[in-house]
Amino acid sequence: MIVRNFLDSDIEAASKITYTVWGDLYAHENDELQKLIYDFTLKYYYLNKNYSFALDDNELCGLIFAAFKTDKNSVLDEYKNKITLLNDNDKQIAQNLFDYVEKAGKEVKQVMNNDDLMMGLFISRKKGGGRMLLSKLVETAINSGIKNIYLWTDTTCDFDYYQKNNFTFVKEFECIVNNKKINTLIFKKPLS
Repeated sequence: MIVRNFLDSDIEAASKITYTVWGDLYAHENDELQKLIYDFTLKYYYLNKNYSFALDDNELCGLIFAAFKTDKNSVLDEYKNKITLLNDNDKQIAQNLFDYVEKAGKEVKQVMNNDDLMMGLFISRKKGGGRMLLSKLVETAINSGIKNIYLWTDTTCDFDYYQKNNFTFVKEFECIVNNKKINTLIFKKPLS
């Protein structure tokens, strides 16, 4: 296994990985809507190529994305346009996800400094791969003089992982995602 820079050409393979991780949340939705959701999530967080890495074991098997709170991309406009083409039910589901991601991101950005990083997406399908990805991000951040890495997660994920890797709890808030109430947590990792 190696950790390398994430590439634009990795989006399709990464979308398939997100399905294996989040597939249950949207299992009842059609394939087109699921693909839109997973592709949006990847592109939304793929903001800064300097802090976006892939885990490769003869195929993509993990990724980690981080960015500054001022980093932007054009995916929001693209996503909003695609939402307008959906039927009313799918439109509501897609809009709900958009609202959730935006709210969670804003909550994190309120506690960050401009020179901190926000981890936006972190997935590994290989044992030990998550640690390799996180180590690469931390090493790169430290070498760039970054003091803190923040992230948000929710109670449907393995959030204990972050505490085991020296992230400290900052804040918790409640959201509704796909008609399910979930608690969203913000964590911070000070870098030294």
